[in-house]
Amino acid sequence: MKSGRTIVAAALVAFLGASSSAQKTRSFQNIDLVDVDVVVTDGDGRPVTGLTKEDFDIREDGKPVTLQTFVARTATDAAADDTGRSVVILLDDVTMPRESVNAIKAIATYLAMQARSTDDLSVLRFREPDDEPFGDLEHALARISQYQGALMRYAPAGSPEDVLKLVASVSRKLESTGRRRKILVCIGSPRICSVTQLNRFSGGTFYDDWVEAVGAAARANLSVYSLLAAPPRVLGESIVDVTGGTIFRNASDFRPILDRIWQDAGHHYLLGYWPPASSKELHSISVKVARKGVHVLARRLRGN
Repeated sequence: MKSGRTIVAAALVAFLGASSSAQKTRSFQNIDLVDVDVVVTDGDGRPVTGLTKEDFDIREDGKPVTLQTFVARTATDAAADDTGRSVVILLDDVTMPRESVNAIKAIATYLAMQARSTDDLSVLRFREPDDEPFGDLEHALARISQYQGALMRYAPAGSPEDVLKLVASVSRKLESTGRRRKILVCIGSPRICSVTQLNRFSGGTFYDDWVEAVGAAARANLSVYSLLAAPPRVLGESIVDVTGGTIFRNASDFRPILDRIWQDAGHHYLLGYWPPASSKELHSISVKVARKGVHVLARRLRGN
C-alpha cells in the first residue's frame, strides 16, 4: 500500500507534467506563422506566373525553413476579401517645397485613378495626424487636392522617429484587413521616404522605433515603396529595402512606374513558414527562386 507522501508526490509529478505540457502547447500556439510576400518579375518587369512551392528557397537567419503554406495570387483575385490590392499613398508635406506641389498632386492622382472598385486605396499627409489609412477614391482625391507641400523646409516634424512611428501605426491598423499584400507608397524626399537603419551601438537614437516599424510591417504584410524627388544620399538598408519595396528615382515619365506598383500589389506569391525559436529582436529573411533571369522582391527583415 502506498504511503500518503508517495501519493502526494505522484500527484505533484503528474500535475507538473500536465502543466509543462500545457505550457508547451500554449507556447506553440502563440507562435504565428510568418507570411512573406514575394514578387517575381522577368527582365522586362512582367510578373512571372506558374511557379510552384518547390521553386522557392527561403531562409531565416541563414537557415532553411520549410514552407507550410503557398499561395499564388493575381490581380484577378481582387474580389476576394483577403486577396485584393491595397495601396496607401503617403504625401511628404514636410520637406517638399511649394513649387513641387503640382507635380506631386499629378503623380498621386494618376496612382489613385488606377485603383479598381475592389481595391483598397487611401491617402495620408504626413502633417495631418487625423488622416487614416482607410477610405475610398473620393476621400483619396480630396486629400490629394488639399495637399500643400511644406510650410517650411525640414520642419521639426519628420524626424526618422516620426517616419518609423507612422509606418508602425499604419501597419498595425492594416494588420486586421486580411493576408493581402499592402503597399505604402511614399512620394517625397529621402528624408521622409527612405529612412535608413542604424545599429543599436552605432549612435542610432531610434533603433527601438526601427525594430517596431519593421516588425509591424512584417505582421501586416506591408511593403514600403518610395518615389524620391532626389537620389538618396544614405548608406545601408532603408525601410524600403527591408520591407520588400522598391525605390523609384526621378523619371521623365512616372506612369510606367505607377502602373508597376499596382502590378506588384496584385501579382505575388504568399509563402508561410513556422519561425525557428530565437530571442533575437530582428531576423533576416532570404528568398531565392530556381529560375534564371528573374528578379525577386521580398522583405529582408522581420521582428520577433
